[in-house]
Amino acid sequence: MTVSTSYSMTQRRRLIGCNSLSPRPGNDNWPRRTVGASTLPKRAPDFMTCSLLTLLAFPLLAGPFDDAPAVELRYTGALSKAARAADETPVKRFNLFCAVIREPDAGRRLVYQVNERGGGTWAWPERFGALTFDKNHKPTAPGMIRLLYEYEGNPLVIPLPLPVPAYFPALKAGAKWTEGKETWEVVKTQKVNDRNCWQIQVSTSFGRKRTVWVDVESPVVVALEERVFVGQGDEHILSMQIEASKPLDEKQLAQVAAPLPALLKLQSQLERPENETRPELSEAQLKIAADALPQLQQQSADTPFSALVAAISKDVKSQLQRTDEVSKLAEKYVGKPAPKFALTLLDKSEVPAESMKDKITVLHFWEYQSEPLVEPYGQVGYLQFLDSPVRRKLGVKVFGVAVDARFADQRSSATALKSVHKLKSFMNLDYPIATDDGKLLAKFGDPTRYGAKLPLWVVIGPDGNIAHFHAGFYKINPDEGLRELDEVLIKLIREQKGKSPADK
Repeated sequence: MTVSTSYSMTQRRRLIGCNSLSPRPGNDNWPRRTVGASTLPKRAPDFMTCSLLTLLAFPLLAGPFDDAPAVELRYTGALSKAARAADETPVKRFNLFCAVIREPDAGRRLVYQVNERGGGTWAWPERFGALTFDKNHKPTAPGMIRLLYEYEGNPLVIPLPLPVPAYFPALKAGAKWTEGKETWEVVKTQKVNDRNCWQIQVSTSFGRKRTVWVDVESPVVVALEERVFVGQGDEHILSMQIEASKPLDEKQLAQVAAPLPALLKLQSQLERPENETRPELSEAQLKIAADALPQLQQQSADTPFSALVAAISKDVKSQLQRTDEVSKLAEKYVGKPAPKFALTLLDKSEVPAESMKDKITVLHFWEYQSEPLVEPYGQVGYLQFLDSPVRRKLGVKVFGVAVDARFADQRSSATALKSVHKLKSFMNLDYPIATDDGKLLAKFGDPTRYGAKLPLWVVIGPDGNIAHFHAGFYKINPDEGLRELDEVLIKLIREQKGKSPADK
């Protein structure tokens, strides 16, 4: 069973240790999910049942799936709140393009791209991909097609069914089998726009989970409806139906597939973590993408991937401009005296500038809000690990700075403060945290003015000069933590120890 990534605070506490930044699902801690038909169903009185209204789909071409070099499939779909909710308007709509390509070994290669509207979307590197199947339609490597749904500020991964079902050879009247805790049953054949389809019902001990319609003649999903539970049990309906299909001859396939090698090579070179939800690319990744664009733009013209490549071009240009502006900020501040400042901690105590004299001071500007709590949580777990007794003995002082405009207003500051306390307790943070309504961040060069996101990391050396300025997340190796930041601190510590008392 595939699950979303929405956690309650209690669930997170069970899943995350003091310094753990990569929660992993337990067997029972995750919301349960499900599926079914094309149009939004009206619920029956029983909570675990739903009735199908109508199924909209276009006929599939059966023979060409086996005979043609490839078959093009186009789906439309939606994610909606369950019918019992006051507003049944879809919270997300999407289109799925697939090309199922016949391989020499009788297997299939499926290339796809997803376009989403509303409720959060994947960044472009996660919108496309390729999956391979053997001659029995079974996947030969891990992989999935998925949506990204932003629910109450939390990004949730919602898988879509594979258009080429591995269970197709098992489909016959009355067939029934189990997969894990799911029971699958072919309940009947049903005409879908004059096309014969198997109707398969998937159930668990909690009731009906999914209904799938598969073409009788071809291993292709025609439509699906699934009940999806997110958050604390908020029920949604995921529906998907085929909109069009056509066989591709060799010439058509060559045109459609022209940009695929370059696209998949680019995706691989970026080396983004699986299900990465942040759109930001590093400088190295941006250079890789920028170098690949001329070829992609040429090859993708008049193909289904032209809009994707246009989106890549626009995003890379925007991020390069933002990176350039943030780099100018770093050049402006690094090596210069830090602005005069004092810190007000959560308990209202003051940390005067004099107390940081001759110390190595690390300022971590971030929102420090308990909700939504999204990986990698500002990398505060790694910062906590860095703030060790050894570093403190060597004169390193670490401060978190909770940036929230609500601190400027007494009517809202208490709410903002409560959220910071909640996060501090939940993440077991020992280092002191100060509050800032945005004025202190502005003194140090607010990167959000240029579209960058916090955190901002500032290191002030014993001489009072800014020694390091980094906007965004560090690239992390879990075994090394904040290595780039720690190397800056080690260098400053060595420089300070090498000085004689008269030099200080």
